[in-house]
Order: sequence, then C-alpha cells, then structure tokens
Amino acid sequence: MDGGGEPLGLVRLMDLGDSTPVFDLRIRTRYRGRGIGGHALTWLTQHLFTALPRIRRIEGTTRRDNAAMRRTFRRCGYVQEAHYREGWPSADGTVHDAVGYAILRRDWAAGTTTAPAWDEERTTEG
Repeated sequence: MDGGGEPLGLVRLMDLGDSTPVFDLRIRTRYRGRGIGGHALTWLTQHLFTALPRIRRIEGTTRRDNAAMRRTFRRCGYVQEAHYREGWPSADGTVHDAVGYAILRRDWAAGTTTAPAWDEERTTEG
C-alpha cells in the first residue's frame, strides 16, 4: 500500500498454500480513519478468492479493543468466529484479548454472511 512514495501500511499473507490463508493488515497511524483498511481488505478478499480457487475461507485477527478494525471486518463481510482471552501480547508487556474473523467464499460470492452455529456448552455443578 503506497501513499505517494510512502507506505500507508502493510498486508502480510500467511498459509497461502492452504485453503484458509491468514492475513495481517496494518495501517500507519497517520493514515488511519480514512477508509484505507476497508479498501485494502476488500481488495485482498476479492484478489484471493478470484486468483486462488482452492481458497474457501480467509481469516484475520485483531485486538478486542480495536473497534475500528472490528467495524472494518464486519463492513467487508467478515464474521466474528473466535474470542482469544489474553491472546494478543504487546511490545510493552501487556496482554489483550483478541477476536478472530473470517469470510467464506460462498458468502463472499453471494454477498451474504453466515453466523457461526455456536454450540454453547451448558455445565452444571453437581
């Protein structure tokens, strides 16, 4: 991602040989809030599903407190599928909860979203 010679951020792809690649999307602080993340995620999703027919889903994760990225995921058709308690360590030593999102090829193609069928375990103490 380029802003007139200066990188606006980066997109890193992992597990491209798999049917479920994972991405990392980061926008430089001074470029946040301009819709760049949404454009990048829309482009990335379309590119992966169009260029790589074996891909059936795409996954990404963000910190739970990153409301802007969570909105971006939802606007781009991604659905929250996971909550990772203390799953995001920071450079300063703090640990944050993280949330995982994914989009299915069939949802992307149809322009729909399918919520996970959560199977909540019910336990009782005896």
